[in-house]
Amino acid sequence: MIDPLLGLGALALAMLSPPAAPSLDPGPSAACPPDMRLVTGTHHDEVQHVCVEPVKSGKATHCFAYWEGITAEEGQATEIAVCMDQFEAPNQRGAKPLVMQSFEMATAWCAARGKRVCAEQEWELACEGAERRPLVYGWRVDRAVCNSGKAWRPVDERKLGASGEIAQREVERLWQGAPSGSYPGCASVFGIFDMMGNVEEWVASRPGRRWPGALMGGFWAKPWTGCRGTNDAHDPKFVFYETGFRCCADPRPAGAAARGGVEPARP
Repeated sequence: MIDPLLGLGALALAMLSPPAAPSLDPGPSAACPPDMRLVTGTHHDEVQHVCVEPVKSGKATHCFAYWEGITAEEGQATEIAVCMDQFEAPNQRGAKPLVMQSFEMATAWCAARGKRVCAEQEWELACEGAERRPLVYGWRVDRAVCNSGKAWRPVDERKLGASGEIAQREVERLWQGAPSGSYPGCASVFGIFDMMGNVEEWVASRPGRRWPGALMGGFWAKPWTGCRGTNDAHDPKFVFYETGFRCCADPRPAGAAARGGVEPARP
């Protein structure tokens, strides 16, 4: 028989303790390896949101809040189904994301693992979800949700462009990243972590861009960069102290899960 006083004490503690935060990870899918998540839905080439909090910074103006639920969808609509790494390469929870990576290096790294660099459109859908959120976590910038609110540190590009230990020391001085998955709220509805902040990610560019690769998601010092903030200014050999990536793969066909592995990527 339970002591009434002990029972009351346990009830009081339970009422005082906050409930556990729900997991933002829907879990693995039979169509993907366990360290990837299935991303499905309709992608629109263009989306427009209404900015309600523009903030001027030097010559640029960035939006820090949007009118919630108001989105204009424009351009071609494409159905997408893709397996995407949960974390930035090396795709391990708690690992330090790779940096000083070029698009060419990302392409080779993913291919060596039977994967490919994610397409720009796949990355956008994985970040914004069916709600077409401008930010991976919603409609208003919150510097605490993702690793995106750090102060920018001036770069010594001479040292960064040097070879060996000099460049490595400069990268270490500039580093303000966090181990993958350190920000539990910084996850998309598909369970993809750190799409905003941490390191900037290479993707395969959509048709019409100058270069085959582009960068998305901003990094630890760009809290305003959202799901559609593509940086297409750099050639495939470009590396910087905050450039990384994650990999994608085509889903396994129904019935192939038991065989394991990743289906070869389509060209």
